[in-house]
Amino acid sequence: MNRGHELMLRGDEAGLVDALQAYDEAIVLFRSLPVAENPSWANSFGAALMNRGQLLHRLYGVTLAALALTAFEEAETVLRPLQAGDSPWPRRNFAGTLVNRANLQLDLGHHAAASADASKALLLAAPSERQEMVDADLALKARRALGDAIGQLLVAPGADQETLARQAGDIADDALALIRYWSGQSNPAFHVLALRFFRYGAQLYRFHQPHFLAEFIAENLPPADPEFRAIARETIDAVLTDSRASGRILTIGDPVSERRRQTWQDLDALRSRLTQA
Repeated sequence: MNRGHELMLRGDEAGLVDALQAYDEAIVLFRSLPVAENPSWANSFGAALMNRGQLLHRLYGVTLAALALTAFEEAETVLRPLQAGDSPWPRRNFAGTLVNRANLQLDLGHHAAASADASKALLLAAPSERQEMVDADLALKARRALGDAIGQLLVAPGADQETLARQAGDIADDALALIRYWSGQSNPAFHVLALRFFRYGAQLYRFHQPHFLAEFIAENLPPADPEFRAIARETIDAVLTDSRASGRILTIGDPVSERRRQTWQDLDALRSRLTQA
């Protein structure tokens, strides 16, 4: 188990192949033990199965998806009964299993299944996401997978776009609020995820709820961060360009026209502030 973990941290392909072999050897050994009688052994067994599935996905994509899904399913069977124990690690490993399976389901195009797994993982991690960084990391990864799944479901034929767009907006808002919380504790982690969620939210509001875009940017834009500012300006410019090119006629007193006019004014004012800052 420890050898597999260290090799996996190296991240290079040779190390990942050797890590997979180490976890496979550990799994063979665990199968010879009475793991059902020892929660600690069972947790480690479940973690080995989870990492086997993750490594099969990382190394071989969807080519060996059936083997990876089998590993995740067995990990779930082993870990699910352990959640009520005193240790938080079975719950975390179970959440990690669900997140990893969601990511595989996304690559397979099984977006509803990915959404279901990511939602379950988020329910496991979110209650402790502001107490423990490991739970915050799991919750953010679950939201990332859930956001990707909902993004695909949002554009599917017959989708309830209003409901899905609202859910997607909540995912981005909650993720960025969590990242701000941990950054406020003098922890600079999660910057890459923050950029990803900020871009995700900006694009979501641009296409589905543009009247909330200015508010989203203003609430989630860190001070003096050029990457975030570039995303904000790019998104605002796209909306304003689309508004000019659309040729839409605004009617005084019409609620839809008034909301569009207010949206464009708010975005234009925010664009000016970003340029002057």
